[in-house]
Amino acid sequence: MTQDTLPGTAPALTDRARRLAMLALLSVSLGAGLMIGVTMPLLSMLLELRGTDTVLIGLNAAMSTFAILLTGPFLPRAIRRYGTLPVMYLSIVFGIAVLLAMPVFTSLPAWFVLRFALGISVGVAWIASEAWLNAIVTDRNRGKMLGLYVTCFAGGFALGPVIIGLVGLEGPVPFLIGAAILGASALPLPLARHALPPVPSHAAGNIGRLMLLAPTIMLAAAVSGLSDATVFALLPVYALRVGFAPETAVLLLSTFLAGNLALQVPLGWLADRMNRRLLLAICGAAGVLGPLAFWLALDTLLIWPLLFAWGGVVMGIYTIGLCMLAERFDTATLPGANAAFVMLYSLGSMSGPALGGGAMTLWDPHGMLVFGALASLLFLLIVLGRAWVRNRSD
Repeated sequence: MTQDTLPGTAPALTDRARRLAMLALLSVSLGAGLMIGVTMPLLSMLLELRGTDTVLIGLNAAMSTFAILLTGPFLPRAIRRYGTLPVMYLSIVFGIAVLLAMPVFTSLPAWFVLRFALGISVGVAWIASEAWLNAIVTDRNRGKMLGLYVTCFAGGFALGPVIIGLVGLEGPVPFLIGAAILGASALPLPLARHALPPVPSHAAGNIGRLMLLAPTIMLAAAVSGLSDATVFALLPVYALRVGFAPETAVLLLSTFLAGNLALQVPLGWLADRMNRRLLLAICGAAGVLGPLAFWLALDTLLIWPLLFAWGGVVMGIYTIGLCMLAERFDTATLPGANAAFVMLYSLGSMSGPALGGGAMTLWDPHGMLVFGALASLLFLLIVLGRAWVRNRSD
């Protein structure tokens, strides 16, 4: 073990050490979000310009998710052996090397390997920083701080395409900028060295068991990823099919993203002041009503506030689930639980667009909205059912 704290032991922190660590981890969150936001459109558009088959483009885009799903279970063991900070430093340096290699090795097979490697880098930084933050924040402001963390991550994701629009696609410049962003996000990490999280216990490596211990929380991650990715991928297509202009279709997606960003801190603040399971159920109900209300309001100006609220609620399910994760697991098993949480979010993100696209094929174009509502309805019923069972057992 390379850390001073023992398994299950929460670090005794000064307020200054905690604030500095939070600043460093928010920086990593922003950097990880930016990396995803920059590389996803960049690589997909470059492959499209080369005339690559769309199926191969989609498979290449999925490599990062595959990397998170395959490497997530090993992360708690790596942190236990080498320590949180060394693992995060290594992942970021590795990611920088991958980005610098991409404009050099440009064949499609090479980009499949490099995309997988980049997924390992971003996934480790994402999971480790999220678990670290959850371990050191206090219960008094856990929801607000995790809401801010998710806002930074989502903000980086949203800013990525803007950066690509400014610097263009040609040459090594976008890759160099991506490497610089990833490196810059790690610069504040030394500030966090006095607020290291506890060393993961051996139980933290049993990802399957951790999923079964908290099915509602884990399902929250999957539903959030599924709903978010489905809207990102298919809302512009839906908007075009119901008669909106391309410019309006883009604005609709931007409004959804704005809700993703703006509502996480308020929802986190609420999570600090009310029953989190009740708040999760409310967000699940809003996830059912949001797409249906949007459909009914297509010919009115109400679509804009409805999309904004729907976007906030979808990501809010993730934020609230993250808060509940720390309630359910102690700090020694939290890295493993967080790895499972992110893995399920990624699995939902990978499957959502395909399932939503299939729903659109069956019922063109409204199948996407019905699919989103049904997914949230299933989640809501499970939340309510487990709450009913819990109350009866009490």
